[in-house]
Amino acid sequence: MMIARACACIAVCAMYAASLAARDAAEWRDVLTPQKKKQEYRHVIALGIDHPLGGGSNSLSPLVAYYWFGENFSNPDLYAQLTFTTTQIYAIAGIKTDRIFAGVMPLVQHSTYGAWKSYNRGYDDERRSVGGNNVGAGGFFQYNILRILSVKASFHSSYHLYRLFLLTPNEHKYVNMPKRHWQIKPAAQIVLSDVEERELGRVKHGYMARVEYQYARRVGYGTWYDYDRLIFREKYNDIWAPPAGNTMGIWYRSRAKNTNRLYFNAAAYYAFSGDYNLLFDFYGGYFTGVDRNNAEHIGYFQQDHAIMPGYFDTEFYHHFYLISRVQLGIPIPFWGMRIQPGFNLLYMPKKNEVIGQGRGAITSWWLVRGYPRRFYTSVSCSFSLLLGNLLPLFIDYAYGIDAIRARSSHNVYLQRLTRGSHELQVLVVAAFGKNE
Repeated sequence: MMIARACACIAVCAMYAASLAARDAAEWRDVLTPQKKKQEYRHVIALGIDHPLGGGSNSLSPLVAYYWFGENFSNPDLYAQLTFTTTQIYAIAGIKTDRIFAGVMPLVQHSTYGAWKSYNRGYDDERRSVGGNNVGAGGFFQYNILRILSVKASFHSSYHLYRLFLLTPNEHKYVNMPKRHWQIKPAAQIVLSDVEERELGRVKHGYMARVEYQYARRVGYGTWYDYDRLIFREKYNDIWAPPAGNTMGIWYRSRAKNTNRLYFNAAAYYAFSGDYNLLFDFYGGYFTGVDRNNAEHIGYFQQDHAIMPGYFDTEFYHHFYLISRVQLGIPIPFWGMRIQPGFNLLYMPKKNEVIGQGRGAITSWWLVRGYPRRFYTSVSCSFSLLLGNLLPLFIDYAYGIDAIRARSSHNVYLQRLTRGSHELQVLVVAAFGKNE
């Protein structure tokens, strides 16, 4: 009897060990085996605004986006996408399998590219702001080594022009801006990501790390002389005063043709029971061969890479930045409501290698190539719900604690400044056409 019981116990243990081994093997296969991810809906529309509120030049930004994802072809490996946003239009035609995602991508970008804004303590120097436009095409090839690991290579060639009727005429500027040029841009990227998302992407669990390198070669760029006035200038009744010419200032010469960009970011998310969510994000960028016309745009919720809530769009241009962000997601049991407070920290070195950021000699810190602080902080809070338990509404608020603001150039000159800046973003999203 004892022997029989021992044998039964051994059999049960063996079965349990086998089940554990099978589960571990299944989990290991899940990590190793790439899986094609389909977009849940064919059509996605987003409409909203982003508006800063404070003591400086507060420019409202409309937010418009439409996405069409084509993944229901007779050949399941075919893929198509059309995207239209406030500042760009692009399409993708390619193939998408478990292992490979590759395609060609024509792209048009307009209005906010180039030396888009020139903020000095929150005052927007419109005569120094240069909008850019480019049209081009490229291709990409992504290989999924594992489900959580992928590499990607891409190439993009584009034609840049800085005067475009209605969009960016760039009239009455006092910079000797370039007229037009070509740019070729190869890039490589590696991503390690094991992130599970639910609740419309608002609840996340897992980790990710990404490194991307871009090389850009500007062809026919010539020499750009960025210009910065030494005295203030205001516009009264459509007349500039003082009526001085364009010689009272500092010129910055740029012949930068070869640009290197390195982006890196990491994240760690933990979803507790009840959908309480702790989120940590880290972003960084390092660049060489940049002037104000092709420097990274830093600030505000909708930035491509350097997201620093509570500050203006392109408030900062720098050759190196680090941003960390910590948020806590809290569910509210009504219409899928969530609130997500956060804290944001931006670091930039004192010395700035972006050509054109010397910033004159009106005050002492303009004499150095940098910003008055190394660290900038902000607090943020995201609020979201499903209107009528159906339509997603996102409201994001941020307060830039260290933002310095002036409403006019003479207030900059006289040091009549305030501190702090609010940013409010409201976005409504709709999706329809379920992908089978």
